[in-house]
Amino acid sequence: MKTLIIAIVCLCLGSTVAYLILSPSTVAKSSAEQSEKRLYTCGMHPEIISDEQGICPICNMRLIPKRESITETGGVKISSETKQNMGLVTSPVVYYDISKSINVFGRVVVPEPNTYQITIKTMGWVERLFVAENGEQVFKRQPLFEIYSPEIVTAQKELLIALSESDNPSMQRLAHSARQRLQNWDISDDQLAELEKSAKISRTMMIRSPVDGFVRIKNITEGSRVEPNKVLYDIVDISKVWITAQVYEQDLPHITMNQTGRVVIPSLPGRVFEGRVSYIAPLLDNRGQIEIRLMIDNAGFLLKPEMYAEVTIEKDTKQPVLAIPRNAVINSGKRQLVYVAESENTFKQREIITGMVGRDDMTEVVEGLDEGEAVVVSGQFLIDSESRLSEAINNGGETHNHQHTEQVTPANNDDPDDIHTCPMPEHSHILNYGPGKCPECGMDLVPITTTEHASVYVCPMPKCGPIMQEPGVCSHCGMTLEEHQPGGSNDK
Repeated sequence: MKTLIIAIVCLCLGSTVAYLILSPSTVAKSSAEQSEKRLYTCGMHPEIISDEQGICPICNMRLIPKRESITETGGVKISSETKQNMGLVTSPVVYYDISKSINVFGRVVVPEPNTYQITIKTMGWVERLFVAENGEQVFKRQPLFEIYSPEIVTAQKELLIALSESDNPSMQRLAHSARQRLQNWDISDDQLAELEKSAKISRTMMIRSPVDGFVRIKNITEGSRVEPNKVLYDIVDISKVWITAQVYEQDLPHITMNQTGRVVIPSLPGRVFEGRVSYIAPLLDNRGQIEIRLMIDNAGFLLKPEMYAEVTIEKDTKQPVLAIPRNAVINSGKRQLVYVAESENTFKQREIITGMVGRDDMTEVVEGLDEGEAVVVSGQFLIDSESRLSEAINNGGETHNHQHTEQVTPANNDDPDDIHTCPMPEHSHILNYGPGKCPECGMDLVPITTTEHASVYVCPMPKCGPIMQEPGVCSHCGMTLEEHQPGGSNDK
């Protein structure tokens, strides 16, 4: 009996102690600590959940921290610690003096009106040659060569005879005819005046340069016989030059006559030349491009024909427009998406429409954002991964397509050679699996293998599918991205 009483007393004391230790607040605290405990999952197999870091038993990939769930409004909730690890940065939507910048390649060309061909209109022989080398600089009225021509000598005699009997009307007509023939043979008025004044026939006649310039072509040697209309010298004036360039059809609305453009010549570092648009071709070529020309003063003759040129033409907007950094925009090939900060730790995807891309890579926002809203400019692809992974976990590991999966889960991502990009070099950041439209210019995307695109990097796991312009890790599975190799070598 005594033993039974002692047992009952011990049981009561134990219950009291248990109640004090495991009070409701203590139990709640323990539950909260348990709920806050970090869980880990596999990026490829979200049904695998562990409370410790380790390796996925299915694919042997490293487990990554489990993300927070999607909020009721469809936003993605991310802890402050995760934000810091992701390097997440936001930027406000602001009004900005944006401008449309058109960057094209061109070359230096001699203006057609500044090209002069020296010929003679009668047969003769070259007695003396004063300019004997290609590339030699000449000046207006500088002697080029002396020519002996029997026809020129005969015309001089006729002129002097006719002038000696100037009272005779028929001789006056003969003098006029002889003078006209000499002028037609490019004998200058000064030379004719000297002939009439001295009344002495010159056996040879001097041919002079009509302009300042450089000899581009020389087809004459001393003592040679020359025929009428043969080009003896090709002289070019490069005190002004053209910069010719090809622009795409969609850029034409931003280019007008007399618009200022800046020209950089890679072989002349540190020099920037300014010119004005002097010509816009009326017809497009078979590549959908059109030729424009800029006229540039070439003092000092620094610009040489056929030099390679980089041309920038900017069109300023009439007033500030809403704008965000271009790297905030996720281009899917069909739509443009951003992640907007709803609160300090909650972010929601939003579709927008963009316009011009200006200086400092600022992009005009035509529709979808308001001034003062904050958009993610760094880490948005990781947020996208957070959203997809969280939904997969919440649905028991079954992944459902979000409205934004065009960007991160391509329809044909089993084929790494299906990567498409915009044919315009300035839109080479547009990358997409499969055909589509460039969201910036509206052109049809083309296979990246048909362009001169720089290297791109893809995940070695076919089910992922991000395409990046720089090395890094896959935002879905954490694997190191590999450089895209045409021919399917990335397809594992």
